[in-house]
Amino acid sequence: MSIIHKKTAFGVGDFVFIAVGLLCVFGFFLNYPSQEPRSIISTTLSQDSVKVKANQVVRDLGYSLDNRQASVIRFQSNTDLLDSLQYDNGRQSFIRTVSDSMPPGLHPYYWDVDFSNAENSSQPGEDGNENISVRLDGQGRLIEFFNPENSLPNRPVHRRALIHAFEAEPDLDLWKTLPDSAWDRVLRFDLDEDYNSYSTSDSVDIEDSDRSHTFTRVNIERLMDYYLQYGGWKTTPFEFSEIQIETVNSQAVADVTVDAAAPIMGQDVRINARLLSSGALLNFDANYNPDSTESDMPGLLEISRLSMILIFALVLIVLFYFRIRSRAIDTQSALIAGILTGLTVPATIFLQEWETSTLMSGNGQSVDLLGLALQMGFSGAFTSVGVFALFAVGDSIMRQYWPQKLYTYDYLRQGSFFNKPIGEMILRSMVLAFIVCGIWTIALSFAPNLFFEVERTFLAHEAAWSPIYLFLNSFWFSLLFALCIFAVAATQFYGSHKRKWLSSLVIILGVILIIPTFQNVGPTMQEMILFGILGIVFTVIFLKWDILTVFFTHFIFVLMLESSSGWIVSGSPDLSAFILLLIFLFSNAVAAVLFIVKGDKEQSLSGYVPEYVEELAQEQRIKQELRIARDVQQSFLPVETPRFKNLDLAAICKPAYETGGDYYDFVQLDDHRIAVTIGDVSGKGIQAAFYMTFIKGILQSLCHEIDSPAEILKRVNRLFYENAQRGTFISLVYGIIDLKKRTFRFARAGHNPILRVGGNNTNLEELKPKGIGIGLSKDRFDEHLEEVELSIEDKNVLVLYTDGIVEAMSESEKFYGTKRLNMMIKRNARKSAKEILDLVAKDVGSFIGKAKQHDDMTIMVMKLKDQKKNRVH
Repeated sequence: MSIIHKKTAFGVGDFVFIAVGLLCVFGFFLNYPSQEPRSIISTTLSQDSVKVKANQVVRDLGYSLDNRQASVIRFQSNTDLLDSLQYDNGRQSFIRTVSDSMPPGLHPYYWDVDFSNAENSSQPGEDGNENISVRLDGQGRLIEFFNPENSLPNRPVHRRALIHAFEAEPDLDLWKTLPDSAWDRVLRFDLDEDYNSYSTSDSVDIEDSDRSHTFTRVNIERLMDYYLQYGGWKTTPFEFSEIQIETVNSQAVADVTVDAAAPIMGQDVRINARLLSSGALLNFDANYNPDSTESDMPGLLEISRLSMILIFALVLIVLFYFRIRSRAIDTQSALIAGILTGLTVPATIFLQEWETSTLMSGNGQSVDLLGLALQMGFSGAFTSVGVFALFAVGDSIMRQYWPQKLYTYDYLRQGSFFNKPIGEMILRSMVLAFIVCGIWTIALSFAPNLFFEVERTFLAHEAAWSPIYLFLNSFWFSLLFALCIFAVAATQFYGSHKRKWLSSLVIILGVILIIPTFQNVGPTMQEMILFGILGIVFTVIFLKWDILTVFFTHFIFVLMLESSSGWIVSGSPDLSAFILLLIFLFSNAVAAVLFIVKGDKEQSLSGYVPEYVEELAQEQRIKQELRIARDVQQSFLPVETPRFKNLDLAAICKPAYETGGDYYDFVQLDDHRIAVTIGDVSGKGIQAAFYMTFIKGILQSLCHEIDSPAEILKRVNRLFYENAQRGTFISLVYGIIDLKKRTFRFARAGHNPILRVGGNNTNLEELKPKGIGIGLSKDRFDEHLEEVELSIEDKNVLVLYTDGIVEAMSESEKFYGTKRLNMMIKRNARKSAKEILDLVAKDVGSFIGKAKQHDDMTIMVMKLKDQKKNRVH
């Protein structure tokens, strides 16, 4: 099958596609070194040889290694210097200029060696065991020395430095005979002397060791020159700028500042040194462009990035809330992604700390180790939760609005790896990654003044086990890239507006703001153009194929860029990471071809439907069925209330759920008699509705054959008891109103009392004839059932209701109660049946408030109006 078009055969277009990818990756390997500032790195030293040279430098400076050890050795970059060199000279011009030989005085790359205490020592400055660090150039020469605590050297007298400072003969006896303890008496700095003027004598004669000698400006300059010549500044001409004498740790020291005689490739160089009168060195610090005024305030692009990230996070929280509330998320896959990323991020932190700190070397304090453990734990937990929400929302949104973009992911979600679609995706992503690398290189060649912010030189000096670190770091970065921009942002816009061009703009803007690589570039406008080109490329990939192709393409692209330090620098320590990448690519190519040739075809693979989709679909079916059942049940209730001149009827039934077990009915028996019934099936919901339907059918069939309400209920009980499940029962009232005789003959099967209000509205009766619920007993039911005939007069009010009325519960969990119902009916007995019904319903509703209705509520009101007996149709 084609790796370009689904459901088409592999053809010429696929061969051209692969050929373009190979051509692009060839151009990448050929041209990328000329675009990458790290390609100018030149060092033949290994970490072991650097350690030897750094130890020698520290010893030469008079500092003891008895209680110190080189704990961290890294090859670092001077990011500010590299930015300035690329900005002032153009990136390509700078690389061409320094590729053969670095101009003297420029040290954009250096070895940084930190010496830490092998043991916890005493107070600073007492025995010189504080932490120090040295920086060496590519050949191992000193370029900077940092002594933050101004620790005094263990060997305070530096004889070679003094010989150079005083232009003395190295064979003089005093260098051999005068002990170190006597040099404080022999040599000193004058705290009152203005060393910034040339009024002092050119030099002093140091051969007389019987008197004190004060350094002149010339002596201090030559002492400074010694250290410049000693280190990597030998061929750089400097001019002395300032000399200040101050006291540090009870010692007079000279703070000396020198500036390069002329800018080096547009860069000003300033060196500050702190010297002792014994010739020893306390500090040696080099600064490039010291007078430049760079604002620390974030630029417009940085502010936009922070704002967009904050807005995105807030929107994600809202989307996650509503999605999880509607149960529209695939928790299993999101949990797996969250756990994997939650383990990956702490692992990268651990590998970084292992390589770059002393915590893993045995010098780490338990508090520091605890801090590292907490950092890893919190970062892992935070990442797990964030990725869980991100993955869940992204999967849910894409499955709703753009399900075809989950085409290959769904096969992986089912655990189906050995199939043609997965093989095509792998091979396609590799070719696309090669094309993206080629486009990246071409774009860089057309932006010669764009500069790289080189914050890292080698992976091996940033983290332990650099090949593993490379893959872990790239994995979580590409996962977030694909989820944030494509799965969530772009798909949400597409779902809201159904316009692909709008989603494309969101992708391009997202790529610009999120930064698609680990390499920061500048200036801002060129950065936006470069990342915008990548945004267009990934937009085309996403619209043409799917989210998994985007992820895997970006993953390989980032791996290619990050592992480039393994092959653009000769003798790079990252060579193993690059070799692992080649093995990874070769393995993926072989696997892809194997999957395509031998794997399952698309037609034989089942489509994937997440459990939550099936559950929601089933839930929708159930809701639809319940709506149908509700409509059917409502159709069983009287469509309209029969009308008589002298009888006023009104009734209402409100189920607690879609369907209920309450029931009422009016059945006209002849022109002057009407049967009324009200019932309540035990339980609620669909089961109660079924039994209610069953009872209605029985009553409808018996009411025209049997005149006695009691006999009807007895027959109903026998039929219900034989057919219903044990434990299910019905409370019911069935009666017949005879308008000629002006009577109401009824029987009550365990139901609520019938309420009667006389015509004068002075009293209210609760009628409770004997009777137990239908379905409770087959034999005892007949024995306990009582039929009552009641005479009714003008304006008499009869009310039948179910327990859902009096047991209605308010927000404070109080019952409505029979007392309140009786008072409402008695107070409004002069009104019509419809008005009484509406007032009761309104009062119950206001009593419940926002509380949930727990039971079905049914009420029927009957009122005799006058003596006329003719029915009004």
